Amino acid sequence: MKLCLVNPRFPDTFWGFRHVTDLGGYRYAMANLALPTIAGLTPPDVEVVICDENIEEIDFDADADLIGITGFNIQGQRMFEIARLFRERGKPVVIGGPYASLCPEECEPHADILMVGECERIWPRFISDYLGGRWEPRYEEREKLDLRLSPIPRWDLMKFEHLGRAAVQTTRGCPFECEFCDVIVFLGRKVRQKDPGQVVAELEALYPCLYKVGKDSVFFADDNFIGNKRYARETLKAVIDLNRSFRRPLRFSTQVTVNLAKEPEILELMREADFRSVFIGVETPDYENLRAANKVQNTTGDLLENIRKIQSYGLFVWAGMIVGFDNDDTTVFEKQLRFMQDSSIPISMTGMLNAPARTPLWERLKREGRLLEGHQYEDQADTNILPKNMTLEELRGGYVRLMQELYSYDNYAARLLGSLRAIEKPAIRRAREFSFRHASYNVRRLVKMIRYYIFSGDAERRRFFLKIIASLLREKPEYFKEGLWHLAVHKHLHEYSQQLGKAPQETMKLA
Repeated sequence: MKLCLVNPRFPDTFWGFRHVTDLGGYRYAMANLALPTIAGLTPPDVEVVICDENIEEIDFDADADLIGITGFNIQGQRMFEIARLFRERGKPVVIGGPYASLCPEECEPHADILMVGECERIWPRFISDYLGGRWEPRYEEREKLDLRLSPIPRWDLMKFEHLGRAAVQTTRGCPFECEFCDVIVFLGRKVRQKDPGQVVAELEALYPCLYKVGKDSVFFADDNFIGNKRYARETLKAVIDLNRSFRRPLRFSTQVTVNLAKEPEILELMREADFRSVFIGVETPDYENLRAANKVQNTTGDLLENIRKIQSYGLFVWAGMIVGFDNDDTTVFEKQLRFMQDSSIPISMTGMLNAPARTPLWERLKREGRLLEGHQYEDQADTNILPKNMTLEELRGGYVRLMQELYSYDNYAARLLGSLRAIEKPAIRRAREFSFRHASYNVRRLVKMIRYYIFSGDAERRRFFLKIIASLLREKPEYFKEGLWHLAVHKHLHEYSQQLGKAPQETMKLA
């Protein structure tokens, strides 16, 4: 039997970094983790192929016997289109993943078999049933599983030459109860983890796949890597030992809460393990909004002070920010811009507040009659919520202006250089074996970047680039690679913010 696993194309958002693929040397920023994990759960006598539509076209006439499709709600419409095209060709379709688990009633009509919940037990049972000729239309996992059941993903099936970075997961779940978050709905509040030895085994299996294509970046795709602090320390120590054994050490990033600032031991271990950036859900500098959203972990100290503490350990902080909370009015956009500049957080994944299905926020707004049910997500400047203290038009217009101001050349340069200057304990220099593949990959990226920034005819863009490069070489040469990456990301976010919602190029500046 031949199984084809499909990851549908994402619409243009922050996370795809589509506007920088020409500089980044890849077709999509992040490798999908669900599909190689499913492949790892599949018996070896079943042939498995993985098709990620973000990097390649789908062959709807492929000779596969069974089609598996995963996806988030943002991929929903494309998931259904893909399922229809395969089913019209007589191919049975299995749909699973976060969207199917959170909104099974929306996905079920489009699937022959529906997978609801975590896959480690129900997928092998389904495959056994399918090979035996008798299967159920729906398989549902009601428990939050022991992650030691999770296999080493089939990294060998991934086309890493077309991907920016790989993803590894060490934990699932988050101990907090943020009102707007669907993680606790899907994965629960109890933090479950793989054994540190299991994480090491996954990285050992992943390393040669990255090395042969000149890549070295790995994202720990945990919703909160420090949700269990003791476990985080143990895992980091194991990763440090492993990374020392590699010819070219890996560089890591992950997601944490701002509580990391209170954990100097973990910060030092992350520095030793070669973590270079962390994504933090800051959401808003307004403590009233944070308390109302039950984001209490962000209210126990000074946000700016905590962010600077994390930055001092050589970690670039990327922030998730939200506008449109109930306490927000039309002054929120100026406040958020000021906070971002003061914090020197270069990358702000700012969005309008949305209420994912079955979250506490979704339930509350449904009761209040402020939920736009049936609303289809169109772009980042979109929401399914009727805001409380401004109109939808004011929210959307202010959001677009905020994004354009955040990614203006001057504002971004100030934040990036401020983040570099906040580093007090830079990354530890480690001997790296010379690799022609790595060197040629990095040289090609640099040449493309010079062509874009220097020879484009845009004087403002050229000054911006030269200012950043000069500061990197003079002040933090060990972060040159990260500096180039942040320059590339700026291209994506600058262009994305300009086209966001078809906003005009010339907009009113925020005060």
